[in-house]
Amino acid sequence: MEKLNQILLNRVAIITGGTRGIGLGIARVLSQAGAKVALVYRSDNRRANEAIEELKKEGCEAISIQGDVGIKREAGRVVNWVAEKWGRVDILVNNCGILDFTFLENLTEEQFDQVLRANLKSALFCTQAVLPFMKQEKFGRIINASSISGHFADVGQIAYGVSKAGVEMFTKIASAELAPYGITVNAYAPGIIETDMTRSMIEERGHLQKEQIPLNRFGAPDEVGALVLFLSLEEAGYITGEIIGVDGGMLKVQNAWRARYEGKE
Repeated sequence: MEKLNQILLNRVAIITGGTRGIGLGIARVLSQAGAKVALVYRSDNRRANEAIEELKKEGCEAISIQGDVGIKREAGRVVNWVAEKWGRVDILVNNCGILDFTFLENLTEEQFDQVLRANLKSALFCTQAVLPFMKQEKFGRIINASSISGHFADVGQIAYGVSKAGVEMFTKIASAELAPYGITVNAYAPGIIETDMTRSMIEERGHLQKEQIPLNRFGAPDEVGALVLFLSLEEAGYITGEIIGVDGGMLKVQNAWRARYEGKE
């Protein structure tokens, strides 16, 4: 990726789930724009080290920190550590999450709790933790990970869909509560982005899913990063409470495939 203009110079960003997939794509874009990025991960030390080395080779200032931010005290520890190291927190990307595919009859209480903790409670706890620092600066950008599954029901994804619907309502309410402090809260809702998380699904039925995408392809993590970069700017300060799709037009219309075959008979 070419070096971006340093439009986020001196900004500090925390990205949960930032060492792989969409999170790493977001970290790459923000750091290329000049931000200092802290990548939060839960357990995979090897992957975290690889991600940091990758970013540093590109001339980025990046650190990683381990913590389960679905636990309130852990979220506070992570945020405070970053703020102590760099003196501020300007951008929070609540990206971490897990995808669960389990039908209603087989869904256990443990599975349901695990998904809610990773996908929804982590966003709540990290947001609460960054507020003192953002309020002090009278500036903040909080950007949450939703999904097309947050507002379009998908069979076998009760836990995941409920968690993402919760993220969307959390985003809207938090945007109003935090607006007086100069803090905006928005969310991105990815469609099918090519990552480790979606690989098995793409291999299983990707050829069918692509037929429902007007752009006729899957997305890349950096394309989500481009939206997050825009929402992080000072110039995006009049945008808040929005849920913005990054899905190639998926689910916007029915039978998108017809446009590709029109007039080709």
